[in-house]
Amino acid sequence: MMERKLAAIVAADVVGFAGLVSKDEDGTLSALDQLINQIVRVQVEAHRGRIFKSLGDGILAEFTSTVEAVNCAIGIQKSLAMDALGAGSKEHLRLRIGVSVGDVVIQGTDLLGDGVNAAARLQAMADAGGIAVSSEVMAQTRGKVDIALEDCGHKKFKDSDEPIHVFKTGQSKDGTKGLFDFDEEALADQLIKGSCLCGSVRIEVSLPPISTGYCHCRICQKFTGSAMSTWTAFPLSGVRFTDKEPQYFASSPIAERGFCSVCGSSLTYRLVRPNPAAYLVLFTSCLDTPEKFAPRVHGGMESKMHWLDILDDFPRTTCAESRALQDAWTSVGLPEPKNWGARAKLPDVLN
Repeated sequence: MMERKLAAIVAADVVGFAGLVSKDEDGTLSALDQLINQIVRVQVEAHRGRIFKSLGDGILAEFTSTVEAVNCAIGIQKSLAMDALGAGSKEHLRLRIGVSVGDVVIQGTDLLGDGVNAAARLQAMADAGGIAVSSEVMAQTRGKVDIALEDCGHKKFKDSDEPIHVFKTGQSKDGTKGLFDFDEEALADQLIKGSCLCGSVRIEVSLPPISTGYCHCRICQKFTGSAMSTWTAFPLSGVRFTDKEPQYFASSPIAERGFCSVCGSSLTYRLVRPNPAAYLVLFTSCLDTPEKFAPRVHGGMESKMHWLDILDDFPRTTCAESRALQDAWTSVGLPEPKNWGARAKLPDVLN
């Protein structure tokens, strides 16, 4: 009997890839590798997803949360648009992205079935640089994601297909710009700044955030001295410290945290196992405009203070439910969550 599950699926594909390769094979393949590894994989990982299939010029990824899937698609398109504008490139790669939610069949590490097929069809219907989602995705994410989607009615990709109720990102009123096409003024407005309490460490971020959230884990409680912390994750390539670098220390066998050596402000978090993460977490309160980065998920729920009431309906997970943390701790020989923590003892073979 086939094993099935419900999953949100993201399908992404490069627009006009064959033509780009015919013009400049080496340059296009190099740009594709950078796109996949520095933008797409970073966004998928940060939104707790998994790429289960690479398609040459595209990918298929699964998510347990439909909200996370759509936020991942938004993050990819925003990062691509801003990266292209910042580099002044006219021949940059553009993606079409489709997002569906539905029943899938598990076949080893691969996924098959209606949910996957629907995402691929939606991807083909999306505008270049845009996103298309199904009505089921729209119903589950309405009011929970920072994007406007237009009702395009029921569409067929092929005559033999069942119609899909499609919602898509729109364009400017004159039809010349997509939702994620920024100009120079918009790029300047997107620069995010922050600092420690004393101002010794200054931060500038040129790429949009990947995700935001609350963390209730015990290590964050100890590091920040608070019952919970708020965080915002950015692509590492978009973050720079303009003067003094933070001081870093290993808060556990799998991660390092940064702080100001002058005033002690808690600033950063980064996974270093099994490989250094391609994204950097900044504690939201160190940003100059933290009010712009509202948390959208709760993590580390196993350590939430019993006297702290949570009234929102954002996704809530424990550390043990995080695929990234599971992979990191397993890589140091500690797959069981009961053995995780700041003072975790590594197996003798790894010491």
